[in-house]
Amino acid sequence: MLRSTRRWWLVSSEGTRRLEVSAVRRQGAGLVAKWAGCDSPEAAEALKGAQVAVARCDFPRLGEGEYYWVDLIGLRVINRSERELGTVKGLRPSAAHDLLEIEPGSVGEENSGGREILVPVVADFIDAIDLDAGIIRVNWEPEWLA
Repeated sequence: MLRSTRRWWLVSSEGTRRLEVSAVRRQGAGLVAKWAGCDSPEAAEALKGAQVAVARCDFPRLGEGEYYWVDLIGLRVINRSERELGTVKGLRPSAAHDLLEIEPGSVGEENSGGREILVPVVADFIDAIDLDAGIIRVNWEPEWLA
């Protein structure tokens, strides 16, 4: 998504400022970007720890059945037995596929020992995502990876 927009914001301990991005390319698992005012390795090193942000209105339009990770955070996760496993606290990329990071709720804790539950984001395990209802339905049991 960052590669498709040129209006970025730099958020650091010194505050927030708009960046005019002139070039972006993929390098390994990350991105390398060029913007005015960051013209040397020393200038780039000084930005270590800063975050890049993009305004929601600049997000590219998604196709049917596609979701931004940020929209999944906070959704309740319910399995096919109607058991609430917890709430999505984040997503994690991995070599094989992305993983939902689920913070166990009161029901899920009994079998997960209070540990984070990881569910692969693949069609076999994700049955439905309903942003309006705030629910992700999954084919998953917390003890499967215990």
